[in-house]
Amino acid sequence: MAPRLIILGWDSATFDIVDPLMEAGRLESLRDLGERGWRAPLRSTWPPMTDSAWTCAFTGRNPGAHGIFGSWYRAPGAYEYRYFSSRDRRAPILWEMTEGVRHLVWNVPMAFPPSSIEGQMVSGYGAPPGARFCEPGGFQDELQRRWRLEDLLDRAPHSSLESFRDDLIGGLRSQGDALIWAIEHTRADCLVAVWPHVDRAQHFFWQFRGTDHELAGAIDDVYEAMDRATGRIVEAFPDADVLVVSDHGAGPLDGDVNLGGWLVRSGYASFTETSSRSLAALAWKLPPPVRRLAKRLAPGLARRTFSSTLAGQLARFDWPATRAFFGVHSDVWLNLKGREPQGVVDPKDAPALLAELKEGLLGITDPRTGAPVFSGARTRAELYSGPVAEMGPDLMLDTWSAGYRIAPGRVDSDRDVIEPAPLSGVDQPWSSDHRPLGILVGAGPRLAHGSGDEVSLQDVGPTALALLEQGVPRGLDGRVVTEALDPTWLAEHPIGSTDAPQDRSVGGEFSEEEAAAVSAHLKDLGYIE
Repeated sequence: MAPRLIILGWDSATFDIVDPLMEAGRLESLRDLGERGWRAPLRSTWPPMTDSAWTCAFTGRNPGAHGIFGSWYRAPGAYEYRYFSSRDRRAPILWEMTEGVRHLVWNVPMAFPPSSIEGQMVSGYGAPPGARFCEPGGFQDELQRRWRLEDLLDRAPHSSLESFRDDLIGGLRSQGDALIWAIEHTRADCLVAVWPHVDRAQHFFWQFRGTDHELAGAIDDVYEAMDRATGRIVEAFPDADVLVVSDHGAGPLDGDVNLGGWLVRSGYASFTETSSRSLAALAWKLPPPVRRLAKRLAPGLARRTFSSTLAGQLARFDWPATRAFFGVHSDVWLNLKGREPQGVVDPKDAPALLAELKEGLLGITDPRTGAPVFSGARTRAELYSGPVAEMGPDLMLDTWSAGYRIAPGRVDSDRDVIEPAPLSGVDQPWSSDHRPLGILVGAGPRLAHGSGDEVSLQDVGPTALALLEQGVPRGLDGRVVTEALDPTWLAEHPIGSTDAPQDRSVGGEFSEEEAAAVSAHLKDLGYIE
């Protein structure tokens, strides 16, 4: 039995790199899909971060409906941040909205811990080291007998960037082999797989593009490796509809915005004199091999130290003297009475304060160029709707379109724009960050030929349901991209609808040990300070 639908997630892929590579003849598989199929730019969600974005894609809902606002987010009713997981997703997702369809779900973000589905789930993305990340559990043992599990999982750099490039390319080669075997073994009707490799390459290697550095072509090499893996899967299953999707794009990172310093200088916030995270800060200065040794010699202390990395993301604010603060995804919050543990802003004063903040923030410029560092600022009501919309921030800043990010460190510098800090382990900073536009390229017997205008990432799930000849639930935020479907097939297979699905129950957090492992991985990738 061959699959009917294959969705391959090229995390962070951008037409800015894809198109020149295709023109140079270097992405033959993707170019073939585009020439015989359909393509369009794909608008991400806010924030355009991996975990929230892929959840939007496969639920067809915005974060205010599904509850995943980022990879890690503020714990409700607290200042601390914690890592989100599949336990926090409230809306049903693609493989929970079908009947009679066998799915193979492979490394989709926010799928850990795995759940029982009609088919098999590999939820290695976000899984702590040593965790059981497959459902049914025996499937993990079968994978491990055939491949090194580290080649099938997300990677962070732990030595040199040259080794990291080689790891990314080798991992894609292994995943191409493993996916072909897994599709045949599971007899899946639908494959949904996400590869983070291009995203990792772009964050670290963009700085070398156009130079004579050994890694000048590293990003292109990883794209090519992903294209080869894609081509082998397409060749193995020629009758399947194939969608290549990215959750967001990418571009150069021009600098970090020292928002904490700006808030303090503008009178909106205050920092404590000393940091309560000195132990964690010292621990993170250790090279990765030494940190791993420390975990073995003193596992309890290591867990508490490294898990505090997430829990203490906002610990430096002096809350009684702070009216506004920010998180890790360009989210800005008022320290509101009745909502925050030490709130100081009266709710009746909130609208005026928010308007004042917005005006000031949009006026911040890069002194080197005079360009604004924020392309926009949107309120919660402008972005989110649904039963958990109140979990959204008071203000979301668009750093991504402008090419900046909020400084992950709460820096007391008097400069508004600072250089990205080198990361532990590789002593290199990020040189690229996300952009709001990703890619959609697809071909197959049920897909149209040509190209279209910009579509929404939330449209991916409903369109997949239509291609699987399943009813599309009413009430989704996304739509079926009918212009991407073959008109003859669509006329013979009209899109049906079903009742709006019930929200899922949520609950449960990572253990201290799991949080420590996840925070270590995110730290090495550069996502948290």
